[in-house]
This record gives sequence, C-alpha cells and structure tokens, in this order.
Amino acid sequence: MIIKPASRIILLLTGIVFQLSAQGNVQKDINLTDTTLVRRSIELVYTYDENYDSDSSKYYAAQAIQLSGRLLQSAMIKSRSEFLNKIITLKIQSYVAFATAFRVDKLQAAEDSLMAALLICGETGNTKEKGAIFDGLGKIYELKGQNVEALQYLRKSVEIYKKIGDLKLYSNELITLGVILRGTGKYGESLEIFIESLKIGQQINDSTIIIESLLGMGFVYAFVEKFEDALRCQRGALEIYKQMNNSLGIARIHNDMGVTFMSAGELDSALTEHQAALNIRLNTSNYYYIYASYTYIGDIFADKGNITKAIEYYERGIPYAEKGEYKIATEEAHQQLGSYYLMLLNPEKAMDQFKTALKLSKEIGDPTGESRAIMGLVKIYMTKNEPGIVLPLLKQAEKVAPSSILKYKKDIFKDIADAYFRLGDFKNAYIISLKYSAVKDSAYTAENIEKITHISNKLVFENEIALQKESNAKLIALNQVQINRERLKQNIFLFGMILAGVLVVITFIRFIEKKKLSKKLNETLTNLQDTQAQLLHAERMASLGELTSGIAHEIKNPLNFVNNFSEVTRELMDEMKKELQSKNEEVVIKLIDNIERNLLKINQHGKRADSIVKGMLLHSRVSSGEKTPTDINDLLDQYLNLAYHGMKAQNKEFNIIIEKDYDESLEKLNVIPQDLSRAFLNLINNACYAAYDKLKKGGDSSFLPSLKVSTKNHKEKIEIRITDNGNGISKNIIDKIFQPFFTTKPSGEGTGLGLSLSYDIVRKVHGGEINFNTREGSYTEFIITLPKS
Repeated sequence: MIIKPASRIILLLTGIVFQLSAQGNVQKDINLTDTTLVRRSIELVYTYDENYDSDSSKYYAAQAIQLSGRLLQSAMIKSRSEFLNKIITLKIQSYVAFATAFRVDKLQAAEDSLMAALLICGETGNTKEKGAIFDGLGKIYELKGQNVEALQYLRKSVEIYKKIGDLKLYSNELITLGVILRGTGKYGESLEIFIESLKIGQQINDSTIIIESLLGMGFVYAFVEKFEDALRCQRGALEIYKQMNNSLGIARIHNDMGVTFMSAGELDSALTEHQAALNIRLNTSNYYYIYASYTYIGDIFADKGNITKAIEYYERGIPYAEKGEYKIATEEAHQQLGSYYLMLLNPEKAMDQFKTALKLSKEIGDPTGESRAIMGLVKIYMTKNEPGIVLPLLKQAEKVAPSSILKYKKDIFKDIADAYFRLGDFKNAYIISLKYSAVKDSAYTAENIEKITHISNKLVFENEIALQKESNAKLIALNQVQINRERLKQNIFLFGMILAGVLVVITFIRFIEKKKLSKKLNETLTNLQDTQAQLLHAERMASLGELTSGIAHEIKNPLNFVNNFSEVTRELMDEMKKELQSKNEEVVIKLIDNIERNLLKINQHGKRADSIVKGMLLHSRVSSGEKTPTDINDLLDQYLNLAYHGMKAQNKEFNIIIEKDYDESLEKLNVIPQDLSRAFLNLINNACYAAYDKLKKGGDSSFLPSLKVSTKNHKEKIEIRITDNGNGISKNIIDKIFQPFFTTKPSGEGTGLGLSLSYDIVRKVHGGEINFNTREGSYTEFIITLPKS
C-alpha cells in the first residue's frame, strides 16, 4: 500500500500523540467547552518551551492535537458551521505548537506537523495562521543549517503580517528575520530590519519589541567590532528593563554586555557584567541561566590565565545544569573541564570529565560532542604512549564525527597516522597521512573562506553605514536649504503682491481726490519698510551652510536695489506732500511718474531675486533625470560665485584670484543641470581648498592663490577647464582620487565622495569625460568634456 505524504504526516503525528498520551493520560472526554482547554494547552506549550521544559511542552502539544482532532470529528461541531472554522483554526494552531515543542530533537516531525497545518490552511484560506506556519518552517530550516530556505519562509511570513496590518506579529517576525540575516553575514540588511522593528515597537509602545530590536542591533554592531555602538544599544535596553523593574531582564542585559566586553578583549569589564548577572540569577529558579553565568565567568578567568579559578566556576555551575536536566549544557561543561584539567597537567581528572561527556553525548545523540570527548581521551592516552588503546578510539571518533566539521576530521587523521606510526604500521600511517593532508588543505581553505567572508561582510556593512550617513547628512542639508528657500520665496511673493497692490493704488489715485492719494501712498511706504525687514531676516536665515552662504551673496545685489529705490521713493513722497500743500498739480503728477518708475525698478529686481531662488531650488532638488537645454557658461559662473562666497563665509581670511575665460560661442547644451552643477561645485570647492591650503602651509608670503575657469567650443563637444595653483596631486595617490571615500583632507573636512560623484555625473549620466593634469607642488587642472549630441 502506498501512503500519500499527507497521510504519512497524520500517521507520524498520531503515533507521537498516542505515545505521549499513554505516558501522560491526555484527556479523552470531549465537550464544546474543551475549546478553552485546547487554547490553554497551546499556551502551556510555549510557556514550557520558553523555560526549557521540553517534556512538559511536548505533553501539552500532544494534548492540543488530540483534543482539537476530536473536536473536529464531533458530530455536534460538524452540524454547527459557526463553530467549525474556529475549531479548524485551533487545529492549525495545535500543529504549529506541536512543531515548536518537537523542533529541538525531532526536526522531521516538527516539519511534517507544519506541512499538515499548511494543507488545512490551503483549504480554509486562513492568512494569519499561514504566517505562523511559515515562521515555524523558517526556524526549522535554520536549525537544519539551510539558511536560504529559512530566509524564504521568514520573508513570506513578514509579508503576510505586514499585509494584514498586525504590527506586533510583523515586528516580531522582523526580529526573527534580522537574527538569521545577521547569522548569514548580511549585517547591513539585518541592521535595517532591526531599526524598522524598533520604530514599530516605539509606535505601538511595546517594550518587549523595543528591547529585542535594541539587542538585535547591539549584536550586529558587536559582530562587526563596533563595540561602543553595541554597548549603547544594550544600555538602552537595560534602562527599559530597569523602568519595568524586571530583574531577569536586567540580568540578561548584564550578560549580553559581558559577552560584548569579552569580544572587545576588555576582560575586567566583562567579569563585572557577568558577576552582576549571576548575583541576580542566584535569587531565581532559572537554573540554565545560573549555569550560563558561572561558565561565562569561568571562561573569562581562563582567558586571564587563571585556570584554577575557571575550573572552580565551571564546577559550581554544573549542578544547576543537572538540576534543570539540561544535558547538552552539562555535556559541554564536562568537555571544557576536561580541557582545563589537561592545561593543569592533571590527566586523571581530565579523563573523568571526558568520560562523563562521552556518556552524556551518547545519551542525547550528539555525534559532535561524542567525537570531541573521544579526542580528549585520545590526548590523554597519547601522553601515556598507549597507541593500542588510542587506535580504536580514533576509529570510533572518525565514525561518529560529522563529515561537515573538517577541524575534527583533521585532528582525528593526524592522531590516527601518529598511532599507526608508533605501532610500527608504516603503510597505514602513510595512507592516513595522505587523508590528513587532504583534509588539512580543505580545512585550511574553509577557514580562509570563512575569514574572507567575515571581512567582506564587515566591509560591506561599513560601506553601507558610511553611505547611509552621507545620504542622511546630504538630506539634512538639502532640507535646510529647502526650508530657507521656502521662507525666502514666500517673502518675495509677498513683496511682489504688495508691489502689485501699490501699482493698483497709484492708478486708482490718479482718478480720485488728492487727499486720499497722500494717505494711500503713506500706507504703501509702511508696507514696503515691513517687507524690507522680512527680506533682511530671510537673508540672515539663508546664510547657514556653505551653499546658502553663496545664495545670500547672490541675492544681496537685487535687495540693495530694492532698498535704494525704496529710499528714493520715500524722499519723493515727502516732496510730493509739500507740493500737494502748495496745490502744484503739475509737479505732483511728475513726482507720481517718478514714483511709478521707481516701483517698476523694485519689481524688476524682485523678479531677479526670485530667479536666483529658483536656481537654488534647481540645485537642491533630487535630480529628476530630465535633460534640459542649459547655458553652460551661466551655470558654471553661477556655481563659481556660490563656491567662492561659500568659502568666504566659512573663513573670513579666505581669498583667491579668479580668472574667467568663457567662450561666448557656446550654444545651449542638453544636460541635467541639478547633477552637473553638483559636479562643478565639487571641483571648484576642491580647487579653492587646494590653493588656499598651499598658502596656509607653504610659508611663502609672495604666493597668491589663484583659480582659472574656462570653457571652449569644439565641433562635437564642449570643454570646461578648472585650474588651481595648489600643491597638485601626489604620484602615489593619482590612481585613487576617483575612488569613493578616498580623501586627503583631515578627518571631518571631507567625505571622499566629491570626485567620485563628479566622475559618475560626467561619465555615466552625461556620457562625457573627466580627466586631469597635475604637477606636484605646482598645479592641478581638471578637464570636463561633454558631447553635444
């Protein structure tokens, strides 16, 4: 008889449930109120699983499956459709809980349980429960070491929870996904996910999500050796636990900070943190965490060279692991004690520890632990020169050692070859030594690949963080420019509206009595003075930053004209009052004509200021990617002035001789002005910096910093040259200047992105070329060529 996959799942689960029912008297009498019992059983599965009580967790998982199954078979439930969907959901939740309880030691049973739940979900379309199933499958595949599949399932779960809008489940699933990404070396993506879950935790005010997100971020930073950032995140979580008065949580953070300090090599600080965690945990009944604190402290003493103290703490921790029946932890502790006793040259006590570890590893089915314990015994027998005892042990170790762990295989083959050699069996010694060489090379290659992968992942992470910081800094600067621009634009718009009102008023005045004329003009003058004050305020606000300093200077001239014409207009108004008193209508009409001409001038210079603002808006906007016909001479000249005045605003002593040589025959060119202006600004800023830096460092009082900017029209292209008389570019860095993040400026004065971005803008965006000529100690000239088509 062929058994279908679904049937195989049900048969397997039924067998496990039957076995546990026989052991634990799972309830059999069913009634409708047993839905509460099913829910309670599912809750207890997770409670006992979190407290490492595997047997109790399995018992309640079996009870949940059996009860929910019987409820589904109940005639009463089948006849009442309003309850049927609720019972089906309970059945799915029971399968998921079953997988949670059994995934520690029965991965296949756990996976089969989730597949059974998935089959039911496919029939009911229960989206939320499907998210829980994918979460469980992701965790199972992580335990199997199949991280690609694990990430696929977890991403599906994340999408489901996001789609249904359950922020708590969504953020918890993000945390699980972040942990696995961190384990695979994808530190940048992992950090972004933890940051997203942190934001959600803050949004819904969930302390647990905030804490787990902070701790997840902390360990990402620790993995890339940014220990200060790691500790900052962990201290943030510690403050929350303190506010909650959660002693176990406080102990947990002290433990995590201890691990971070150990990774950083700060052993005294690590010891302080782990001791603080232990002092809190000793007042609880959580035996595993007490054991963990003792062994952490033991390892710190071992790293400090105090093996006797390390043994003392391990021996104090083992009874707690035994009380909690944590056999894997107990086995690991005996393995470590055996190694420590060997360091103290006490082979008898070391042998006792390795024998205990060997017994425990066989009981729990841990082949890695078994091979480690055997290798510990081998070391002892080798020191006693007993190759006859060693050889069978080594063959046993070779048999049980996982094939994927090359380190153990390498040591095993080495010792087997040595044992054969001591027994005089040179043929087998040679054969095994060949195996040892092959495995040694593979292990060495694997270790190197692992190291290279870790370094690569770390560099990728650091580059991502650097780019993110650069992007954020630019965004902040652009936002500030946008704010200043909007303020200035509003003021100029208001000014223009007032001018329009004045013209209307003047036109109207010509047809009404002379007394009203005087009153209206006085009101207009007051409005002009108020607007002038607002424009001056806008100018001050626009002086922030290098770019806005240039804007302030460029807009100063039209504002001066506005002020001057306003002053002249005020004097004409005074004169007009006198003529009105004298009833000299002909003179009054001439004065009104003069006032009208002055106001027209004010309007023209207001529009000039508006065009400057629009130009700055073009620069500050994110590029739309659209090419527009642009006057290259005007664009270059505008950003030359901005660069100069920006440098001048930052350093009052700055000065430079500027020579301009623009080819007036240049026609407009289709470019992206937002992008190309950034390239011009970067190159001109660099030239100004180089020339002035030479003046500061050179000590030659006769040296005058100079900058030449020129354009030239060719048949199929145009050419822009930017030349400075600074110190030039050193030969040993010529090949690096266009590399991202490379800079010769002191720390804090340059990002190393200016030339790289300019290179991309000219070559990749506009299809042009950017080259340079330089002579060390003399000059640097950058040459940009842009195609006309």
